Amino acid sequence: MAIGNINVMLVDDHAVVRMGFRLLLEGSSDIRVVAESDSGEDACRKYPEVRPDVVVMDISMPGIGGLEAIDRILARNPAARILVLSAHEDAMHARRVLKAGAAGYLTKRSAAEALMQAIRQVHQGKTFLEPEIAQQLAMQQLNG
Repeated sequence: MAIGNINVMLVDDHAVVRMGFRLLLEGSSDIRVVAESDSGEDACRKYPEVRPDVVVMDISMPGIGGLEAIDRILARNPAARILVLSAHEDAMHARRVLKAGAAGYLTKRSAAEALMQAIRQVHQGKTFLEPEIAQQLAMQQLNG
């Protein structure tokens, strides 16, 4: 099924979190973790060298943080595909990262399969939103 690997860069300030995601993703046949960063600054520095297909990024990190890193990466590489993986389970954060140009939003309590599905969708140029978050956003639109 896999036509090739999807190269992923993991960006999270917690080493244990990155390790967990790396182990999880390496269980799939088509996703490869090619780089890791522990900060937004480091991600911005590594992105041009690594040129990953998808960046999986936390937004709450010390230093410039995920939103600023998204801005900086997209300013240099408008075609960059960024999936935000966050502990925040509210639509407000999702709306902010999508406005900033991220291609998807997923909470850290999502199932492993959802993360892989999200990476594949974002890689294909689609937007991925966790169903609960999508529903919250839709309800907010309806209620003005």
